[in-house]
Parts: sequence; structure tokens; C-alpha cells
Amino acid sequence: MKAVYFEKDIPRILASKAAAKCCPGLLYTGINAVKYNKKLPDPPLPADDWVRVRNIACGLCGTDISFFKATTSTNSAFEPIPGSKRTFLGHENVGIVTEVGSSVKEFKTGDRVTIRAYMSGCDTKGIKERCHFCEEGNYNFCINYGAKGPHGMLDTGGGWSDSFIYPARGLARIYDELNDEQAVMVEPSCVSIHAALCVPPEKGDKILVMGCGTIGLGLVQAIKILEKDCEVWVMERVKTKQEFAKKLGADHVLQGNPYEQASKATGGSEVFTGMSNNKYFFGGFDKVYDCIGGNWANHTGLRLLRAKGTFIKIGHHMNAVAFDESPIWWQELRLIGINAHGMETWKGKKLYTFDLAQEWIRDGIYKTEGFVTHYFKLDDYKQAMRLAMENPPEVIKIVIDCK
Repeated sequence: MKAVYFEKDIPRILASKAAAKCCPGLLYTGINAVKYNKKLPDPPLPADDWVRVRNIACGLCGTDISFFKATTSTNSAFEPIPGSKRTFLGHENVGIVTEVGSSVKEFKTGDRVTIRAYMSGCDTKGIKERCHFCEEGNYNFCINYGAKGPHGMLDTGGGWSDSFIYPARGLARIYDELNDEQAVMVEPSCVSIHAALCVPPEKGDKILVMGCGTIGLGLVQAIKILEKDCEVWVMERVKTKQEFAKKLGADHVLQGNPYEQASKATGGSEVFTGMSNNKYFFGGFDKVYDCIGGNWANHTGLRLLRAKGTFIKIGHHMNAVAFDESPIWWQELRLIGINAHGMETWKGKKLYTFDLAQEWIRDGIYKTEGFVTHYFKLDDYKQAMRLAMENPPEVIKIVIDCK
């Protein structure tokens, strides 16, 4: 098995952190905690409800970059949770089932699948007595996140592998009508759709989407699918992404000083400026969906909301951040976090986000054309990482060809 993974090697993690801050070129050398092993033994299926998958392709996302730069901090809530020595990169994948355990009923060899439950939990560890969250389909809240699985710490492989093994119930079937490129886009589309459904737009809302990467662009169209009669502004510096967002349904681009422009867009008060260019105004958007994350995005996004507005946090960096919390209590704002995907209610029907996303893509409701901009071979994953971190204007979704 060939696979890219993050190794819990403290000296290499510290070296990767230092390189990311001071000398990024060193990230592409042997000091990195992310490794590529071309000679891992192909693991046997550990139980009769597991399957083996041969990967076709897998997207590159912000989580992969976080591992490459070792950004997870000791002040993160993730830090005290026990984990495996190796974390295999890649979860936005499409692959073909090549082996099934004797008790697997939902898949057969030749089926195309994608990783559905990728965070640690019942459905990834093979825990048979699932917690109530996993049982209802909301695996992102799994109570057994830090529990030991019955099969120990396995070298399973992942999306950035030529093959991997997985519990069948942690996978989703890819619809026949979707091509492989659309299939790679299913998981990130799920994140955008889930965010919009968790905090749905309302008629007449003035909404700001911060950041037009893959998730932000998908969110723009998901918002408009749910409610056409709302106004969507996007905050994005890259002109090509601004134009793409407009094609997907955005009404306006928030350009210039964000405080002045947000006040003008929403009929807010004058913008007051204090020491160190500290700015604030009254009024603002009904909802701000943050697809950037970090200190600046938290600090700024909260100040662009009206009283009792909602800040929807999608972007994250797996470490503690610092921002001014006074708008939250002063203006009685709602702060809602978004974690991946789960069970949705759509037109009176309950279904996984993975099924809803595929239905929308299949039926032409949700567009994925134009998202995938670059392909790299698995052997060239460092080149893919370099391009992702340099993030030139033409990049949206980078895909690793695992064949």
C-alpha cells in the first residue's frame, strides 16, 4: 500500500511548526511529520463488516494542509484526546470496492464509494455498540471519539492512498449518474449544504459569506437553493472567485473597507473609529457565514452583524484564537459552529447529507463544474501542497490522482 500520513513524532512535529513559520521551504524536506510510504503492508480486513477500496482520486482540503504545517496546538480541544500514531490524509475521495467482508450487505465489489464518516468514532473504529449520535447518523458528535476501538490502531490507509480498508458503515455509495470528478466534490459539497441547513437563510435576509474557497462557493449556491429571496454578499479578494461566486448566485461583492461597505449595504450607522484604527458601527448583516477562520475573521465577522444576528463558524484552524468578544454579549449575537455533515431534513424527508448532495448534483440543482482546477499524481503530493499553500488566483480545488 502507498499512503501519505501524519506521524505523531514530536521532534518532526515541532520542526514542521517551526518551518511553517520561519522557513516554509523546509516543509518539503524529510523533516516534515507528514510522510509518504510506498511500502506499507496491505492490511487484512480486521472484521467481517469491513471492506477494501481501491482509490481513484481524492481532493486536497484545509485539514490536509493543517497536518502538513502541523498547526494543531497544545491549547486545542483535540490535544488531550488519545489518537493513533498515524493519521492518514485525504477524505474527499472516490474509490472502487475490491473486497467485502462476509457480513457486508450494503456494498459489493465494483461499487464506487466515498468516505462518509472520517472523524474518529464508532463508524471509523468498528465499534459495534454505536453511541446514540452515530446511531442517528450524526457521527460528527461521536461520544466514543477518544475510545479505543476493538481492532487497535490499524494502518488503514486513507484518501491519499492507492487503497485503504474501512468499516462499511463509514462509507457512502456514489450514485451511478455522477462522474468521478463530481464524486470527489461530494464531501466538500456536503459541508456547504450542511452549513446552510444548520442555519437556513430566511426571506429578506442580508447575508455575508466570508471567503470563496471550495466551501464558501458551495455555500453561496446552497443558500440560494434554500431561499432565493435573500441577498448574498461575498468577501473575497480574488476577482476570478468573485465572478464565480456571482455565477453561483451571489448578488454582491463586499469591496473596500469592510466596515464602511457593510454599513452601506445594510443601512447601518456611521462607522466610528477609535485608537489603533479600531472600528465599529451599528446595524449589519442578519447572518455572517465565516469560511475563513482565525483571529481576523472572528474579530471582523462578529462586528459586521446586526443586533441579535448569527455568526456561523465553518472555517477553523484547530488551535485557540483571540478576538474581541464584546459584540457577542453587547449585541446578543448567536455563535453557531458547523462540523462537517450528518443527518438532514429536506422536504419532510430525513437523509444523510451525502445522499442529499448527490441528489442535488445529479438533478442539476447544485453545480460542481469549474470547482476542480488542478490534478496531481499521488507521488507528486508535495507539489500539490505547495500550490495549495501558495494559493494563486486560479486555484479552487486540487485533486490527487491515486490510480
